[in-house]
Amino acid sequence: MADKATHRMDKYASSKHSRLLGKYVILFILLIAITGSILGSVYLHNIQHSVNRSYSSTGLHSEGKVSHLIESKKPISFLVLGTDIGTDGGFGTNRNRVGLTDSMMVVTINPQQKITTLISIPRDIMTSISGFENTFPQKLNAAYAFREASDKNSSLGDGVGTAISTLQKMFNFPINYYAMVNMSGLGDVVDQLGGISVNSPLTFAFSQETAHATGKDLYQFYKGSTEFKYAADGESFSTYSKMNGQAALAFSRMRYQDPNGDYGRTERQRILLNAIIKKIKSNPTKILNLKFINTTTKNIASDLSAKDIIALGSNYMSASKNIVSYTVQGEGEMYDGLSYQRVTTAQRQAITNKVRASLNLKSATTGSEFGSDVTQDELDQVGTADELYPDNNTSQNLKLQSENGN
Repeated sequence: MADKATHRMDKYASSKHSRLLGKYVILFILLIAITGSILGSVYLHNIQHSVNRSYSSTGLHSEGKVSHLIESKKPISFLVLGTDIGTDGGFGTNRNRVGLTDSMMVVTINPQQKITTLISIPRDIMTSISGFENTFPQKLNAAYAFREASDKNSSLGDGVGTAISTLQKMFNFPINYYAMVNMSGLGDVVDQLGGISVNSPLTFAFSQETAHATGKDLYQFYKGSTEFKYAADGESFSTYSKMNGQAALAFSRMRYQDPNGDYGRTERQRILLNAIIKKIKSNPTKILNLKFINTTTKNIASDLSAKDIIALGSNYMSASKNIVSYTVQGEGEMYDGLSYQRVTTAQRQAITNKVRASLNLKSATTGSEFGSDVTQDELDQVGTADELYPDNNTSQNLKLQSENGN
């Protein structure tokens, strides 16, 4: 077996980012439902047109078999993926979609139990990508990018379909739908709300031009203050107390100066989203217009039709009041110069148990560690998580760590 140096990775940065995305998707669905019900049939056609523009099929055979679930008010599951590579006109138009997904999460919504469950999946899990087994080992978050890069005619949904196939093989539970969120689009939402005010958790400067502390288009934020400064030329600063969309993006994008790295960046995105939600709750009429819906749908892609989303918001509204979050406990490992997460059978079984129970499905054995087949030579090189981390493969690992209240 090849020599490998292991290290402890921050288990919570990607999971907090995923919870953020999950709440954003749930918020989006509720906004569509509320707007549709209040604006009524006069605007329904326009709402459907806007939402349908964000539709992209995965091409999976199972996709057409689950349309009845929402109408029947059955428990459903989503794969939520996050990215921050920017858009030019939205997910569906002139967009370079070949990139890694920053975070991944499985969301289940159970209207009978009135509960929504968010399970963060480590993006760096070592896996064998469905359809691209000859590239083993790979990280789970590369599944989407491999399909996109290999076929110039593939749709965004096709790439997500590869990620779904890989996940389903690894964990043995069904994924009914997906939603991909472009976090850069939160700036557009902030502008539609007329700006927001947030307290910065630290003092830092960020240039939208250089992504560092110097350069043009420069922002200066201060710890514990809602006030910040901006200089288009990088020198002549003016002071503001309310962020527009560009200021919000600058606040959420900085990572190099943050002592907590990507975790700190995720925490600032959480602060930003909470401020958005708070402002919407304080004045819901602000979002009751098609312009807001268009802004939101431009930054979310899914295989949900407008009809599905409106029915989902109507039939599953009660489940949004009780949201529980869990994180997957893997072990950080360096292999061939790259960092991975290794997840044992017991840890995968914990995920399988939680998702299947949330969907009212019978219990079942989890999938294989790498999903798709690997050769014996490849297995000898990387070893199995069960062999490498036996302490993580006990009955204690059959329970996911709850993140409620965090």
